[in-house]
Amino acid sequence: MKPLVKSKLIMGLAAMALLANTFAAPAKSSNEPSPSFSVRSWKSGTHTITVDGRERTFLLDLPKKLRPGAALVMVFHGYSDSAENARKRLGFTRLVAQHGFVAVYPQGTPDDSGNNFFNVGYAFHKDMKVNDVKFARDLAARLVHDLGLDPRSVFATGASNGGDMCYFLACQPQPFVFAIAPVAGTMMAVWTNEFSPHARTSVMAVNGTRDQTTLWAGDILNREGWGAYLGIEGVMDFWVKNLSLEKTETVEPAKVLSKTDLRVHLHRWWTRVDKTEVRLYKIQGGVHDWPGHLSDPHTSTAAEIWRFFQNHRPRSNKE
Repeated sequence: MKPLVKSKLIMGLAAMALLANTFAAPAKSSNEPSPSFSVRSWKSGTHTITVDGRERTFLLDLPKKLRPGAALVMVFHGYSDSAENARKRLGFTRLVAQHGFVAVYPQGTPDDSGNNFFNVGYAFHKDMKVNDVKFARDLAARLVHDLGLDPRSVFATGASNGGDMCYFLACQPQPFVFAIAPVAGTMMAVWTNEFSPHARTSVMAVNGTRDQTTLWAGDILNREGWGAYLGIEGVMDFWVKNLSLEKTETVEPAKVLSKTDLRVHLHRWWTRVDKTEVRLYKIQGGVHDWPGHLSDPHTSTAAEIWRFFQNHRPRSNKE
C-alpha cells in the first residue's frame, strides 16, 4: 500500500572531548592569533551550505548581542513542511531575543512525491541518498566555529519527522547534540539494532495518546507504510535502559489549555550519577500537533524546551 502523506506538523568527559574535537577550528600555527568570532559574517535570515556537493538551505535567528559560548538550538520541521513555517509557528524567535542563544532551522529536501523531508529511514525513502545527519553535523560545526558558540551546548528539537530526526541524531555512534526535545516524534525499530546512546544525552519528549500519524502504540508491523517504528513507551524504555536511569516519578496531570479537557502527565526518569534525565510529556487525548504549552499555561512549549536545554548546559555557560 502506498503510504499516506504524513502531515508532519504543517504549521561523560570523553564525550565532551570528542565533541570539542568535532567542532574544532582548523589548526593554526602557534604564531597566529586565535580567531575572534563576529556576527558580521552572519545575519538572521536565509543561508546556504554545501554538503556532499548538494546545496542545503537553512534559516538563522541571531540575538542582537551574541555572547561567546552561547547555545545553539537546531529546529527541524515536519514532513512536507518547511523551515520557514517552523520558524514562524514554533515560537523560538522570541526566545532567541530574550535569552541570547542561536536558533537554526534546517530545510529538508523534496522526496519523489515533492514533500520536504529529513532522511531518517522511512520505508518509502529507502532509495533516497540524502545524508541529513551529515548536513546537521556540518551545519552545527560551521555555526559553532564561526559564531564562537559552545560545542557542548548544541541541542535539537523538532516536530514529527523533525522529532524523529532529533532521535536519529542522538542515536548516532558519535552524537554532537547534548539534549533533544522531539515533539510528536518516534524511533524507527531498526535504530535499536544499529545504534545505542553513547553519550549522556537527555531527552524531553512530547506525544499525544490520540496521535493518528505517530501512533502512541507504534507500528512495529509497518501497517501504515512508514517502516516499523516503536511505540512511545518503548522509546522511553530504550533511553531509560541505555542511559541506566534508576529514579522515576510521575507528576500529577494539569490542563494543557483552559478550553480543553486535555491533560498532560509528566513522567521523569533520572540518575544520581549526573544530570542526565528523560522526560515524557504524555498528552492524554492529544493529537498530531505542537501544543501551545504544556503544564504551565503561561509558558509556551518552546519556552519549556529551552528551559530543559538550559538545565543541561555546562554550568559556566548558563545565562
